[in-house]
Amino acid sequence: MFGDQRNGRINMTQTDPPVYQAVYKADLFVNREKEIETVTKALENIARGDAEQVRTIVFQGERGLGKSWLALHLHRSVLKQTSSDPPPAYRILSLLICLTPPPKDKEFQVGEREWYITSNDISQIESGDERHYEHLLQELLAWIAEQLDIVRTPYASLRDLSAWLAQDVRKKLESERDLIICLILDSVFEANRGFLDYLERYLLAAFAALPRVLIIMTGRGRPYLWKSPYLRLEREDQSLTPFSLEQVAEQIRKSLQKSSQGSPQESPQDTLIAANLSDEEFRQLAEKLAKKVINLGGGYPLTNELLARAFVDQVRDRLSKGDDLEQTINDVTIDDKVLEGVASRLLEVIPEKWRDELREVLNALCVLKDGFREHEMPYFLAELRNTELKGPEYTIAAMRGLRDLLLETNLGRWQDARYVLDEAVRTVLEQLLKSQKREVWRRLHERAVNLYEDWAKRYPNSRQYFEQRAEYHRGVLAEDVGHSVSFA
Repeated sequence: MFGDQRNGRINMTQTDPPVYQAVYKADLFVNREKEIETVTKALENIARGDAEQVRTIVFQGERGLGKSWLALHLHRSVLKQTSSDPPPAYRILSLLICLTPPPKDKEFQVGEREWYITSNDISQIESGDERHYEHLLQELLAWIAEQLDIVRTPYASLRDLSAWLAQDVRKKLESERDLIICLILDSVFEANRGFLDYLERYLLAAFAALPRVLIIMTGRGRPYLWKSPYLRLEREDQSLTPFSLEQVAEQIRKSLQKSSQGSPQESPQDTLIAANLSDEEFRQLAEKLAKKVINLGGGYPLTNELLARAFVDQVRDRLSKGDDLEQTINDVTIDDKVLEGVASRLLEVIPEKWRDELREVLNALCVLKDGFREHEMPYFLAELRNTELKGPEYTIAAMRGLRDLLLETNLGRWQDARYVLDEAVRTVLEQLLKSQKREVWRRLHERAVNLYEDWAKRYPNSRQYFEQRAEYHRGVLAEDVGHSVSFA
């Protein structure tokens, strides 16, 4: 098995750098109308007392899809509003519980009724110390009680504290008939499974069974199998999707508009872009940059932000020198250094000591848009390394070890009878490989064509399946013939 794992989990330590997360700003929030509508409809159903009400909503998505921003937006903006129209009026008390540490950015401030786990807590949780599970949950339950104006002794056992809290919350809901409590938990599926068992047992299961309580979760990777029927059955799951061209353009426009207002958090030089452009030129700039951003990164909000920032920097520099706008937009490109920076940000979720090892695996598999099985992995690793397919490093056992690390870091998942990589990461890594090592990129696609064509002949019952995969890679290579590297 590759890597040091305990109880099937990677031992993530507090020495790992914080995962990059853009600081949430309400005026930069884009899209997610469907997800917000799902939440507001669930609240209305709870207020009406509908029998078929959803008690839990789960928003899932890959790295960089804006799950934490959605959680913050719901808590700080959407759920601050109180219904005044029938059916019937209600007020919301939302609590945000984040199972990843807050961004280490001077701009970020923990808001009202927000609780964040610490890096030290994560380190102790990953060590498998169940005593710390209990200690941390005692702190969390005491915090929840305080937010709900419920007073309980801090010296009670976890079991008693959990039972008393559920009892007192029920009484509060009975006495305040217009109140709905909303628990928002961010980054749930990335958390330690043992800790999630305690979290369900002493908090979530009890709250999910209460009337007029809505639980909202966000998470990346393999969902947790809850035991409570309220969490398992009375639940609605939604997968977040990348932004469309129009949404990426809106994301860029909002960022530029904020800059043009002279926000103290933004560079004063950014005002050169918006202040000197007409409305039409401003719109044209955002839309054309959005096309470049999507071509490179696939429309994932975090990737959009990082790529758009690099594009805008180039445009600003060119326009400040008096260059033509249209020519400037057509000329700006993203170099390897910027793409490498984006890739590094996306891969911060991997513990540093395993990052190089998994980066090689990801580079080898990034051409496989439709996924892979363990027995396919050695061919692409050997091709990337330009070595023969021999030795213990290419055994199925070795491949399963690497596969398990991908799954544990939630950069890979089982889908449609194959393992697939996180698409946000896969897209950027393939673009970077194509730019930095074009011949290696072509060899990997050629290896895929040859491998799947051979298997189509050898396994007639699966011929169509393998021929379709070979055809995809042939198409990629055909599009590349005679073209130079271009990100426009």
